[in-house]
Amino acid sequence: MEVKMQVPPEFEEHIKEEMLKTAVEAYKLAGKREALPEYMNMKQTAEYAGISFNTLKKWIAMGLRVSNIAGMQRISKKAIDDFYLEHEI
Repeated sequence: MEVKMQVPPEFEEHIKEEMLKTAVEAYKLAGKREALPEYMNMKQTAEYAGISFNTLKKWIAMGLRVSNIAGMQRISKKAIDDFYLEHEI
């Protein structure tokens, strides 16, 4: 299905600017997430998941997998991604 609309040039330019701004923001966010290590500390994990530290503690209590080696806790990106998938509605 094709829909044709005529809009004023300034409106079209505004839409292009907003789309570009949104794409740049998404690209920067993806870059920050990719820069994080595979096994993250708690602060990095909260940043990766886009949540607060308190929410991260709640998620751990709900079953988020944590690697604990000699008292050092790390959470993998895969564990976070899996946790999100397990809690989809």
